[in-house]
Amino acid sequence: MKLRRPWDELAGCMWLARFFDKARLHLAGKLGPDFEPFFGHKLATDGTFFAHFELSLEEVLPAVAAANDDDDAFAAWFAQRPASSPARIAAWNEIAYNLGKPGHLMERSYAFAKRRYYKTEDPRLDGVFAGIAWDEGYLDEMPRR
Repeated sequence: MKLRRPWDELAGCMWLARFFDKARLHLAGKLGPDFEPFFGHKLATDGTFFAHFELSLEEVLPAVAAANDDDDAFAAWFAQRPASSPARIAAWNEIAYNLGKPGHLMERSYAFAKRRYYKTEDPRLDGVFAGIAWDEGYLDEMPRR
């Protein structure tokens, strides 16, 4: 299974589709070694996402399992949560697209990851989403804001 892009939306929310893909792979024991150490980690994008929406990995994984690979079922579970209001999702989408950029959430985590994992000086790698897109080979397709 190929992971969806960080900006792909599920329930109107960036990162949710990608997280759903990663969680399904994790539950099946098939999440790759590049992803598993950071899956749900509080300093990684998953952790920032969880903090924004007042979620925990312990409550999300059963919902992923119950959705049984059905995007709509998982989106419905997410949408019914009190912290998943349209306004909060809109705020997250703005935050998410800026993760890791100077002056934004995850600035230090992304700076560390960029030094350690992204052996390039490409100026387009200005944040988390760009780093993922570069790493997975679709940086040129990334929408710019």
